[in-house]
Amino acid sequence: MRPSIKYIAIPALLLSACVPQRKLDDLQAKFDDCQKSKSECNTQLSQAQSDLTNCNESVKSINAHLKSLQADSLECFTELERTKKLYEQSEQTSQKIIDNNRYENDKLSRELNAKNEALKNKERELNEKEASLIMSQNKNRDLSASLLTAEESLKLREKRVAELESVLRAKDSAVNALKASIQKALLGFKNQGLTVEVRNGKVYVSMEEKLLFKSGSIEVDPKGQQALLELAKALNQNKEVSILVEGHTDNVPMKSPTIKDNLDLSVLRATSISRILTSKGAVDPKRVMSAGRGEHFPIDPADTPEARAKNRRTEIILTPKLDELLSILGN
Repeated sequence: MRPSIKYIAIPALLLSACVPQRKLDDLQAKFDDCQKSKSECNTQLSQAQSDLTNCNESVKSINAHLKSLQADSLECFTELERTKKLYEQSEQTSQKIIDNNRYENDKLSRELNAKNEALKNKERELNEKEASLIMSQNKNRDLSASLLTAEESLKLREKRVAELESVLRAKDSAVNALKASIQKALLGFKNQGLTVEVRNGKVYVSMEEKLLFKSGSIEVDPKGQQALLELAKALNQNKEVSILVEGHTDNVPMKSPTIKDNLDLSVLRATSISRILTSKGAVDPKRVMSAGRGEHFPIDPADTPEARAKNRRTEIILTPKLDELLSILGN
């Protein structure tokens, strides 16, 4: 508020009455300066008030903007908090997913390793089976080759068996023919202690002691020589027959100064018979062999006169030539 001029002029008048003019002029000048300064101040005050009003308006605007910013900030903060919560939830969910994925990955890895191991085992088994199959195929080829060889061998063996059977039949036929020939030749001595039979594919001409020798003697009686000569005729007609003369005795010990024992007696008797067959009967000596069995092969083990008489015998064993049969058996 400006001071009233009438109140200012009164002191000036009072001062002018008692103050020199120079001082009054100075005061008036100062007063004028003050008035000028006051006017300037008022102007500045008005400007300041105008600025203040503008500032207040600006402050209101700023406050309004601030409130708007605060509201936006609060909304942003709220949104930020919500976003943070969502982020945290998302992180937790992501961690769970990561953990779950890690567990699933570990599980899948274990399963994959197990399947790989199983696959390796299967491959190993397959390789083993393939190797076994190859071995089986090789073995089958070998077996097939062996089978073919065996079949060929079987056919060859069957052929040889057939040949052998044929030879055996021929041999049996020859043996039977030889037996018939010998029986015919010795027919007159049938009831005089002489028998002809077939045993083990051979013809056995068995002559009792009474037909050939006196007791303890090694000299063949005339009747026995006649029988041996008839036998020699039959043998000379069958030149493919081997002749073995075996002497046999009973178990009564020998009592002779010239003959040691029964074995010696059996050998000497077989030798006497062989000599008659070869020297008087003209049988080839290469076909004849002599042997003595003594009392060791009795045909009747009983300790009776009859059994001992049976055991005192000479057996002439006739064997057909078996070269073809032995050749087949050897092959």
